[in-house]
Amino acid sequence: MILRPKPARPQKLSPVEKLLLETPSYDVPIEIVPHCKAVPLGVMVRGVMEWLLDPPTMEQLFQKNAPDHYTRELTIDALVGLLIQVSVGAHPSPHAAYVADHATDDPTITVSKAAFYGKLGRLPTAVSEAVVRHSAERCGQLLDLMPQVRTEILPGYRMRVLDGNVLTGTEHRLTALRRWLNACLPGKSLVVYEPGMGLVTDVVLCEDAYTQERALVTQIVPRIQARDLLIADRNFCTPRFVFGVHGREGFVIVRQHRRSLPCQPTEKLTKRGQTATGTVYEQRVQTTDAETGETLSLRRIEVRLFEKTRDGDRTIALLTNLPEQVSALAIAQLYLDRWTIEKHFQFLTQSLNCELPGLGKPPAALFGFAMAVVAGNALAVVRGSIRSVHGREAEAEISGYYLANEIGYDYHTLMKYMPAEEWLGWRDIPVAPMARLLKAVAHHVNLKALARSKRGPKKPPKVKPVYDKKHKHYSTHRVLNELEQDDSC
Repeated sequence: MILRPKPARPQKLSPVEKLLLETPSYDVPIEIVPHCKAVPLGVMVRGVMEWLLDPPTMEQLFQKNAPDHYTRELTIDALVGLLIQVSVGAHPSPHAAYVADHATDDPTITVSKAAFYGKLGRLPTAVSEAVVRHSAERCGQLLDLMPQVRTEILPGYRMRVLDGNVLTGTEHRLTALRRWLNACLPGKSLVVYEPGMGLVTDVVLCEDAYTQERALVTQIVPRIQARDLLIADRNFCTPRFVFGVHGREGFVIVRQHRRSLPCQPTEKLTKRGQTATGTVYEQRVQTTDAETGETLSLRRIEVRLFEKTRDGDRTIALLTNLPEQVSALAIAQLYLDRWTIEKHFQFLTQSLNCELPGLGKPPAALFGFAMAVVAGNALAVVRGSIRSVHGREAEAEISGYYLANEIGYDYHTLMKYMPAEEWLGWRDIPVAPMARLLKAVAHHVNLKALARSKRGPKKPPKVKPVYDKKHKHYSTHRVLNELEQDDSC
């Protein structure tokens, strides 16, 4: 008896194949499917970058924000593309990216190395800021079309966190810096971060690292929209900031600075309850703008902490113009979320190379920081796609470090095995199909490889560490031997 082989079952199409077959007009090649299964994170980031930073838009931003500058051989989209590769980890430095680009058959940067660094050193900070704002707007459009992505802690308000960041000292390659052993700081940034979606929505870049952050707020206030809620530390507690946000029909939660914004109480303190950190009191206060004579009634939320802060403070006072419908306990809890921006700064520094020590000129260093911010916004879209497909709880367990590390490898792989011309079709995809395509690719992400490490609760040390002024350092070998001898006695 001869057994005939059973006919092969038709292979089930993946979500990406179905989508590409349904919408072939967007010119995304079907050859992308194997890469979506093998390196999905790299495909998502590479596609988002192509979609965000298309050359015509970059050139338009450059002409609008740098009308006195011109482009001949070195275009702004080539600079953006090169620094983005450094941010996502495809190359360790701008120099390495430049060398790798020149080694290709069709390099995007054809000028000399001196011309490349010269262009970076003369790039106006307004161009870097515009690219960041453009990326935030486009990424926000994608995330709004994905379910379970936006998480507004206070419904009805667009929560933003405001804080400054100083770039670390650079290498002393510039002639003017070689006579100093001290760290030379290339600049400062004022960042507006939206924790609900993980996006940096606005940034102000300053070449002088000693500039007071308050002086940069005047550039942020005119861009505030109605129902925006800005949370800031006491360094921003000034009449210009508080009255400016109120005049734009926005809202603030700012830690009180008694000298910068003196207030007169109009009510007695009333206890409102307790949070995990302390007891909450509330009262009405009134403040006056010395320049205009305008008065403003504010709510003062006082949190009497159970434990001192690292600065030794026992009480934290907050000022806000939020209506009475928002409870004092909720306002106290919202202020704790201000630390989300510090975590984002840490992520930009450790995982996205926002500080490039080889770029000593302030415009170049600030441009590198801005491109890391753009890469961070693209990763927020990646996380949002994963959240909409795999669920909020699964996405919350993803390690930002492992995510950025995996994307660096995937991005480098795709640059080798997929020519740049095969990505051009991503530029013309409309917003809604782009969101569907990213969610289809997100099905192939292996979440187990990205799971963050869990640790138990921190315990206070049994012996408080001390600093010995007589010794700047110790030999670890000798310290361990002394400990073994003490234990053996």
